[in-house]
Amino acid sequence: MKNNATTPPQPQHKPAAPFFPGAGAAFFGPAPTLAPAGLLQRTPEDTGAMHEGIADEYRRSHGLTEGDGISDAEIVYHLSDPVFVLNHEPHTSRAYAATVNAWPAERPIWPVLESASAKIIFLRFVLHFDQTNCRPYSPGSGSGGGSCEATGAALETFRNLCQGFATQMYTRYTATGRMDADTTGRLASMGRIEVGEVPAKFHMPILIASVPGHAFNAVQIADDAADVQSYVFFEPQSDRVFMPDSALLRSGMYAGAGYFELSRLAGFNERGQYNETTTQTFLVNGSGTFTAITLDQTQRIAVHHLMANLFIVDDPATWATLLSNRPGITFETNLQEIITGMPDATLALVFPYLNGRRFRRTAGGVMETMDRSVYLQLMNRPDLAGLLP
Repeated sequence: MKNNATTPPQPQHKPAAPFFPGAGAAFFGPAPTLAPAGLLQRTPEDTGAMHEGIADEYRRSHGLTEGDGISDAEIVYHLSDPVFVLNHEPHTSRAYAATVNAWPAERPIWPVLESASAKIIFLRFVLHFDQTNCRPYSPGSGSGGGSCEATGAALETFRNLCQGFATQMYTRYTATGRMDADTTGRLASMGRIEVGEVPAKFHMPILIASVPGHAFNAVQIADDAADVQSYVFFEPQSDRVFMPDSALLRSGMYAGAGYFELSRLAGFNERGQYNETTTQTFLVNGSGTFTAITLDQTQRIAVHHLMANLFIVDDPATWATLLSNRPGITFETNLQEIITGMPDATLALVFPYLNGRRFRRTAGGVMETMDRSVYLQLMNRPDLAGLLP
């Protein structure tokens, strides 16, 4: 478990704007009349005279012509099957919106999604109508774009900045258990996090992703939780979706230090602390691949600080702040202070993931490659050599 403190509560909290359309609302304009969720026509021929105009609209939206080999009856037949629509239509289509609207509120959609791409499409649909991105990051700053014009931007900021964005998305859409009334009340009054009554059909395996200095979200789209390819990531401040191989995930704001954690919110206490349970920790190895590593709570805290400070020079804002607060401090001195009290065994555990990685000791300085000798010199632990391969 880890605790991230926020500021004390303030009076005159105002609830945020609604975050998803009410029952019966069309998400992307007038929706076509489709068969009720769960109804599957017996044959394509049975649907030939139904839903006049749907086949023509489908062809236009998909760039098809009459000669493309699919009949009107086949098109309407497939669009009458909600599971087919959710697995094959783009999230911006009216058929997709109508299908989600008609889907029973208490039945999760996620289990019927048959591929990673279908799950990403559903995530994009949720992000389109959710208003979390509309919150301004700080007082006086602009709010997110996208769907914000639909309800008007919320005027309040989250108390804990990026943690608030990521936590609101998690608590709204998690399929792993809902927060109790006392916890959601504290989230609203102390953190300005509005959970709301989100229908079960929108629940998904969402997680909070954390790196030194930032929090965002991940969604598990495949079964192997220890494989980074089983996740898709998104920035709740902008609704931007990105994959584990993307340059964005590896950039300075996200996992630029080569480290991130995935966690679930376990609680939010009376002192305004976020209590999270870590499910996976990923480190980049020398070949540039994110690899899962098993750590206990003490090790996670140590690795968090070690990774943040081994690559601190390539985080210009953090490095500049350190130099401003500690004039004359060097990369090596700072690193020695950070690892004070860390067991040699923890430093040895992390080394295989650092071996071959590049770092620098001064802004604009020469890039160095981490190897056994460099690591031992930086750590300056006489007994560590016996623990390294």
